[in-house]
Amino acid sequence: MSVPFGRKSGLGSGAVNANGLDSGRKLRTGLAVMVLLAALWLAAASQVRVNASWSDGAWGYAVLPLFGRDPAEGDRVLFEPPESTGSRVPWLKTVRGVPGMRIDVGTDGTVFLDGSPVAIAKTTALDGRPLAGIAAGTIPAGQFYLHADHVDSHDSRYAEIGLVPRERILGRAVALPDIPWLGLDGPLAGPEAIGDDSTREARR
Repeated sequence: MSVPFGRKSGLGSGAVNANGLDSGRKLRTGLAVMVLLAALWLAAASQVRVNASWSDGAWGYAVLPLFGRDPAEGDRVLFEPPESTGSRVPWLKTVRGVPGMRIDVGTDGTVFLDGSPVAIAKTTALDGRPLAGIAAGTIPAGQFYLHADHVDSHDSRYAEIGLVPRERILGRAVALPDIPWLGLDGPLAGPEAIGDDSTREARR
Protein backbone atom coordinates (compact mmCIF):
# COMPACT_ATOMS: atom_id res chain seq x y z
CA MET A 1 0.00 0.00 0.00
CA SER A 2 1.30 3.41 -0.95
CA VAL A 3 1.91 6.11 1.63
CA PRO A 4 -0.36 9.15 1.17
CA PHE A 5 1.36 12.20 -0.16
CA GLY A 6 0.21 14.39 2.71
CA ARG A 7 1.69 12.06 5.33
CA LYS A 8 5.04 11.98 3.50
CA SER A 9 5.09 15.77 3.55
CA GLY A 10 4.39 15.78 7.28
CA LEU A 11 7.37 13.51 7.97
CA GLY A 12 9.62 15.82 5.97
CA SER A 13 8.41 18.87 7.88
CA GLY A 14 9.07 17.12 11.20
CA ALA A 15 12.64 16.33 10.22
CA VAL A 16 13.23 19.95 9.26
CA ASN A 17 11.84 21.14 12.61
CA ALA A 18 14.07 18.68 14.51
CA ASN A 19 17.14 19.91 12.65
CA GLY A 20 16.20 23.47 13.43
CA LEU A 21 15.85 22.68 17.13
CA ASP A 22 19.25 20.97 17.16
CA SER A 23 20.90 23.95 15.47
CA GLY A 24 19.35 26.36 17.99
CA ARG A 25 20.43 24.20 20.89
CA LYS A 26 24.01 24.05 19.58
CA LEU A 27 24.07 27.81 19.10
CA ARG A 28 22.90 28.44 22.67
CA THR A 29 25.44 25.95 24.01
CA GLY A 30 28.22 27.61 22.04
CA LEU A 31 27.26 31.05 23.35
CA ALA A 32 27.15 29.74 26.92
CA VAL A 33 30.62 28.25 26.55
CA MET A 34 31.95 31.54 25.15
CA VAL A 35 30.46 33.50 28.04
CA LEU A 36 31.94 31.04 30.54
CA LEU A 37 35.38 31.26 28.94
CA ALA A 38 35.20 35.06 28.94
CA ALA A 39 34.26 35.05 32.63
CA LEU A 40 37.15 32.72 33.45
CA TRP A 41 39.56 34.91 31.48
CA LEU A 42 38.41 38.03 33.33
CA ALA A 43 38.75 36.24 36.67
CA ALA A 44 42.28 35.16 35.80
CA ALA A 45 43.24 38.61 34.51
CA SER A 46 42.04 40.24 37.73
CA GLN A 47 44.56 38.11 39.66
CA VAL A 48 47.54 39.24 37.57
CA ARG A 49 49.68 41.98 39.11
CA VAL A 50 52.30 43.96 37.22
CA ASN A 51 55.70 44.03 38.91
CA ALA A 52 56.36 47.55 40.22
CA SER A 53 59.94 46.91 41.32
CA TRP A 54 62.96 46.98 38.99
CA SER A 55 64.86 44.77 41.45
CA ASP A 56 62.92 41.66 40.44
CA GLY A 57 63.23 39.91 37.08
CA ALA A 58 59.58 39.21 36.13
CA TRP A 59 57.14 41.60 34.44
CA GLY A 60 54.20 40.33 36.47
CA TYR A 61 52.85 37.75 38.87
CA ALA A 62 49.72 35.66 39.21
CA VAL A 63 48.25 35.74 42.70
CA LEU A 64 47.18 32.33 44.01
CA PRO A 65 44.79 32.28 46.98
CA LEU A 66 46.06 30.77 50.22
CA PHE A 67 42.66 29.08 50.79
CA GLY A 68 42.62 29.89 54.48
CA ARG A 69 46.10 28.61 55.31
CA ASP A 70 48.95 30.76 56.56
CA PRO A 71 51.88 31.42 54.23
CA ALA A 72 54.89 29.20 54.85
CA GLU A 73 58.53 30.15 55.18
CA GLY A 74 59.94 30.54 51.67
CA ASP A 75 56.62 31.46 50.04
CA ARG A 76 56.78 34.42 47.67
CA VAL A 77 53.77 36.62 48.37
CA LEU A 78 52.13 39.89 47.40
CA PHE A 79 50.96 42.11 50.23
CA GLU A 80 49.47 45.52 50.86
CA PRO A 81 52.15 47.79 52.34
CA PRO A 82 51.28 50.28 55.10
CA GLU A 83 49.59 53.49 54.02
CA SER A 84 52.58 55.45 55.32
CA THR A 85 54.63 54.21 52.35
CA GLY A 86 52.36 56.04 49.90
CA SER A 87 52.38 53.03 47.57
CA ARG A 88 49.37 52.46 45.31
CA VAL A 89 50.34 48.89 44.40
CA PRO A 90 51.03 45.64 46.30
CA TRP A 91 54.61 44.69 47.06
CA LEU A 92 56.35 41.40 46.34
CA LYS A 93 58.38 39.76 49.11
CA THR A 94 59.38 36.35 50.45
CA VAL A 95 58.25 35.00 53.81
CA ARG A 96 61.36 34.56 55.96
CA GLY A 97 59.89 34.68 59.44
CA VAL A 98 56.78 32.93 60.77
CA PRO A 99 55.05 33.00 64.17
CA GLY A 100 57.24 31.75 66.99
CA MET A 101 60.56 32.74 65.43
CA ARG A 102 62.88 35.03 67.36
CA ILE A 103 64.06 38.39 65.95
CA ASP A 104 67.34 39.88 67.16
CA VAL A 105 69.13 42.98 65.89
CA GLY A 106 72.89 43.54 66.08
CA THR A 107 74.61 46.84 66.78
CA ASP A 108 75.46 47.16 63.09
CA GLY A 109 71.80 46.74 62.04
CA THR A 110 72.05 43.04 61.15
CA VAL A 111 68.70 41.32 61.61
CA PHE A 112 68.74 37.72 62.84
CA LEU A 113 65.90 35.20 62.69
CA ASP A 114 66.38 32.34 65.15
CA GLY A 115 70.07 33.18 65.22
CA SER A 116 70.62 33.28 61.45
CA PRO A 117 71.44 36.64 59.78
CA VAL A 118 68.93 37.56 57.07
CA ALA A 119 69.39 41.28 56.37
CA ILE A 120 71.13 44.50 57.33
CA ALA A 121 68.96 47.53 58.09
CA LYS A 122 70.38 50.81 56.81
CA THR A 123 70.02 54.06 58.71
CA THR A 124 69.01 56.16 55.70
CA ALA A 125 67.05 55.52 52.51
CA LEU A 126 68.38 56.24 49.02
CA ASP A 127 66.34 59.45 49.06
CA GLY A 128 67.99 60.55 52.33
CA ARG A 129 65.11 59.80 54.69
CA PRO A 130 66.08 58.32 58.06
CA LEU A 131 65.14 54.66 58.53
CA ALA A 132 64.42 52.94 61.83
CA GLY A 133 65.11 49.24 62.15
CA ILE A 134 62.71 46.58 63.41
CA ALA A 135 62.70 45.88 67.15
CA ALA A 136 63.86 42.58 68.63
CA GLY A 137 61.23 40.12 69.86
CA THR A 138 59.27 36.99 69.00
CA ILE A 139 56.99 36.96 65.95
CA PRO A 140 53.41 36.66 67.28
CA ALA A 141 50.61 34.58 65.81
CA GLY A 142 49.11 35.97 62.60
CA GLN A 143 52.15 38.07 61.64
CA PHE A 144 55.05 37.43 59.27
CA TYR A 145 58.52 38.74 58.54
CA LEU A 146 58.71 39.51 54.79
CA HIS A 147 62.03 39.92 53.02
CA ALA A 148 63.77 40.49 49.68
CA ASP A 149 67.42 39.73 49.00
CA HIS A 150 68.49 43.02 47.43
CA VAL A 151 70.24 45.38 49.83
CA ASP A 152 67.86 48.29 49.17
CA SER A 153 64.68 46.32 49.80
CA HIS A 154 62.20 48.10 52.03
CA ASP A 155 60.86 45.15 53.97
CA SER A 156 60.30 43.86 57.50
CA ARG A 157 63.85 44.80 58.53
CA TYR A 158 62.51 48.36 58.87
CA ALA A 159 59.99 49.55 61.43
CA GLU A 160 57.85 51.27 58.78
CA ILE A 161 57.01 47.87 57.29
CA GLY A 162 57.63 45.70 60.32
CA LEU A 163 55.81 42.42 60.78
CA VAL A 164 53.00 42.04 58.24
CA PRO A 165 49.55 40.89 59.45
CA ARG A 166 48.07 37.86 57.70
CA GLU A 167 45.09 39.89 56.44
CA ARG A 168 47.38 42.17 54.41
CA ILE A 169 48.87 39.25 52.49
CA LEU A 170 46.95 38.89 49.21
CA GLY A 171 48.24 35.46 48.20
CA ARG A 172 51.15 33.46 46.89
CA ALA A 173 52.88 34.98 43.86
CA VAL A 174 53.91 32.95 40.80
CA ALA A 175 56.13 34.66 38.21
CA LEU A 176 54.61 34.95 34.73
CA PRO A 177 56.71 33.99 31.68
CA ASP A 178 58.06 36.68 29.38
CA ILE A 179 56.00 37.50 26.26
CA PRO A 180 58.49 39.52 24.16
CA TRP A 181 56.13 40.11 21.21
CA LEU A 182 53.80 41.95 23.60
CA GLY A 183 56.65 43.91 25.15
CA LEU A 184 56.37 41.91 28.39
CA ASP A 185 60.00 41.02 28.91
CA GLY A 186 61.40 41.57 32.38
CA PRO A 187 60.33 44.27 34.89
CA LEU A 188 58.33 47.15 33.45
CA ALA A 189 59.84 49.64 35.92
CA GLY A 190 63.49 50.65 35.78
CA PRO A 191 65.85 52.31 38.28
CA GLU A 192 65.11 55.66 36.65
CA ALA A 193 61.52 55.40 37.97
CA ILE A 194 62.43 55.46 41.65
CA GLY A 195 60.89 58.90 42.04
CA ASP A 196 57.45 57.45 41.29
CA ASP A 197 55.31 56.49 44.30
CA SER A 198 54.31 53.27 42.55
CA THR A 199 57.96 52.12 42.69
CA ARG A 200 58.73 53.56 46.11
CA GLU A 201 59.48 50.07 47.40
CA ALA A 202 62.49 49.82 45.08
CA ARG A 203 64.33 52.85 46.38
CA ARG A 204 64.70 51.71 50.01
